Amino acid sequence: MWYPANGLAFAFMLGISPWYAPLAAVADLLSAVLFYHERMLSWTVALGPVGTIVYATAAIILRRRLRIDLDLSHRRDVVRYALVTLVAAVFSTAAGIAGLLADHSITRGQFWLSAFSWYSGDAIALIGVGPFLLIHAFPWIRRQLFDFAPEERLTQTWKTLGEMTIGEAIEMVAQVIAILLVLWVMFGSPLAKLGFYYLSFLPIIWIAMRQGIGRVSGGILLFNFGVVLSLRVFNADSVATVNLGTLMLAVSFTGLIVGSAVSERHRIGHELHEQTLYLHSLIENSPFGIVVLDPLRRVQLCNAAFEGLFLFSAREMSGKTLESLLSARDEIDQMRELSAQVFAGQPVHETVRHFRRDGKFLEIEINAVPLRRGGRVQGAYAIYNDVSERAKAEEEAKKHADSLKRWVEELQLRTTQMSLLNEMGDLLQCCASTVEARSVVSRLCRKLFAEAASGMLFEFSATQNVVEATAFWGDSHISESAFAPQACWAVRRGRPHWSEPASDGILCAHFASPDAVAVLCVPMMAQSEVVGVLHLQYGLGCATGTGGDQESFHKSQETLASAVAGQIALALASLRLRETLREQSIRDPLTGLFNRRIMQESLNRELHRARRKNHPVTVALVDLDHFKRFNDTWGHDAGDLVLKTMAQIFRSHFRAEDVICRYGGEEFSIILPEASAEDAAKRANVLRDEVRKLTIRYLDQNLDPVTLSIGLATFPQHGSTGEQLLRIADQCLYQSKAAGRDRVTTPHASEDVTKREASVIG
Repeated sequence: MWYPANGLAFAFMLGISPWYAPLAAVADLLSAVLFYHERMLSWTVALGPVGTIVYATAAIILRRRLRIDLDLSHRRDVVRYALVTLVAAVFSTAAGIAGLLADHSITRGQFWLSAFSWYSGDAIALIGVGPFLLIHAFPWIRRQLFDFAPEERLTQTWKTLGEMTIGEAIEMVAQVIAILLVLWVMFGSPLAKLGFYYLSFLPIIWIAMRQGIGRVSGGILLFNFGVVLSLRVFNADSVATVNLGTLMLAVSFTGLIVGSAVSERHRIGHELHEQTLYLHSLIENSPFGIVVLDPLRRVQLCNAAFEGLFLFSAREMSGKTLESLLSARDEIDQMRELSAQVFAGQPVHETVRHFRRDGKFLEIEINAVPLRRGGRVQGAYAIYNDVSERAKAEEEAKKHADSLKRWVEELQLRTTQMSLLNEMGDLLQCCASTVEARSVVSRLCRKLFAEAASGMLFEFSATQNVVEATAFWGDSHISESAFAPQACWAVRRGRPHWSEPASDGILCAHFASPDAVAVLCVPMMAQSEVVGVLHLQYGLGCATGTGGDQESFHKSQETLASAVAGQIALALASLRLRETLREQSIRDPLTGLFNRRIMQESLNRELHRARRKNHPVTVALVDLDHFKRFNDTWGHDAGDLVLKTMAQIFRSHFRAEDVICRYGGEEFSIILPEASAEDAAKRANVLRDEVRKLTIRYLDQNLDPVTLSIGLATFPQHGSTGEQLLRIADQCLYQSKAAGRDRVTTPHASEDVTKREASVIG
């Protein structure tokens, strides 16, 4: 039992901890004294712990340096275990034989035989007994000692025995019988003398090839103990111990190597099988369509999801190319191009359109990679993902984003338009005249209607029978500058009207040339009355706007143009009303001449200007002689006719810069800037002669001739203020009436008046 004891000690140090070496050394010492009757003070006892130290060192190397798996399931671990233990056995043998030789227990002639016997015994223990304990016993011991080891091989062994089939049980029994039969042939049969020791390899290799390292370690242990027992049972003393040691070592080493290789192959096969099952399960249960192509680009494998994409069964697709399953020509060409790219060694990540067998349109995302073997492409692996819903969602999201973008752009445009519209309203409110308002409209409408090529602003004339263009912007205009109200459909209908020759629409009659353009006419309404027309002209490229939606573009332009037209209409109506009120406040309603208040303001202004520029100013007061007889004889209408006629003659006779006013009743005043007294008197006499020759007809009858009495006064010759000039001119007027009327009187023409006036001034 010395050899199994060495195997057990090394298994403890390797399987549990190298710190069991002191216990092994004590056991070695006790066995040497008790069983072998060695003296305590002997070299054998002294050198005994050396072997234990050597094996402890081997255990440390295997555990910490080489980090082998203690169940010896890998071939490399078995090789490392065998090499390290066999080398350790050399040093242990050297120490033990040295002790025997020093104690003279053996002679020098027995050295090599004893050394080989010692080495073979230790090697058999390490190779034949140690692995069995490491594989089957110590996992359970480690779990019991440390309570952390996982499910160990011993449990798995007994579980395997419990789950063993009848065939496997029969095979195990046959293997045991084979070992016993080989031992009988080797030691107990008549053939034992022939030395058929090589037969011992057969059952060990059989077990190793069939069940691997786990079963063969037990077979090796059974064989080694069987050899020992056979020597006792069959009294085979004639067998050389050296031969048996060599046989047992060779069988043990061969069994471990073959068993580890088979176990490793079984494990790899099991892992490969599990991976294959996992891969098949992954392929079959994958929601994506998966297809594997062979080197000829034919379908080798596909899953149910791929069948659903093409609506072909796996049997129908097997051995066919993907191009043959398609119907659309462009799809076939695209698939050929992608296949060529994959089989050229390049991965493919594309999204293609696929028309399924039932005609349904799908968006398919293809991710394909080449399958290489030995550096050459031997097939392809492709994943097909139906992204129709995602593509639809992306398209909807894109449309939504485009819609939001258009809304933002439109909102920005509306904000700009509102800013310009507010600016226009502010400027129109600040305008002092309709001329300024038209200038503001032409400038801002160019910005407000950027899509329009040109535009015009039409206003009703004073007679309300003609619509006239009062403002322009842009390059070309196809509308007439003046037309009758009935020529525009917008005026007729009282709402915006589009004239589009290209769409066979109803055109307004005021177009000078109906070119292929789109025109928008918007009536300008103020207090429920049409005061004008806003005319916008668009080119064909702008008639549909940037978005291409003609109806939306028309609606937006109509809304903007209506708002602008309303602003303009209110501003023009307000300015016209303001101008009318101003005219009524400064002009005489009957004659249209300035009234007395304007005469006073104008006279003061002209006097300031005359002082600054040092030029004269003459004031003329004109009175119609015997005007009362026109009212008494012909009526007030005739008198009004005479006053209107005189106003027209005054306007035609005097200069544009002269200020003509109705001073009161039949009396008029004229301010003549830069006119001396002599020049004014000459012009007044010419006027008097012209009026006297005038014939005025009323109710088909000629009225009596009209004569004028005129009085003049000049600055600074006759006075320095307006009041002085008016008084002097009034005195001269009365002098003309007193002298017989129909004459012109100046301060120089009457010495009495001059003296009197001088006295008044003094």
